Amino acid sequence: MRSQMTAIKTTNRTKTDSRADEQVMKVGFAVIGLTSCAIGVWSVASLIGGVVASGGPVALIGNWFKAVIG
Repeated sequence: MRSQMTAIKTTNRTKTDSRADEQVMKVGFAVIGLTSCAIGVWSVASLIGGVVASGGPVALIGNWFKAVIG
C-alpha cells in the first residue's frame, strides 16, 4: 500500500513541475518579446531624431559618412 502512495505523490510532483516550467517559459518569451519591442521603438525614434537634426535623410547619410571617415 505504501508503494502505491509513493507513486501517486511522484506523479503529482511531475505534473506540478511541468506546469511551473511552462509558466517560466511563457514569462521568458514575454520578457524577450517586450525587450525586443522596446529596442525597436528606441532605434526608430533615434533614426527619426537623427533625420530631423541633420535636416533630412540625405544629410543624415552624408553626416554619417563624415563621422565615420573623419
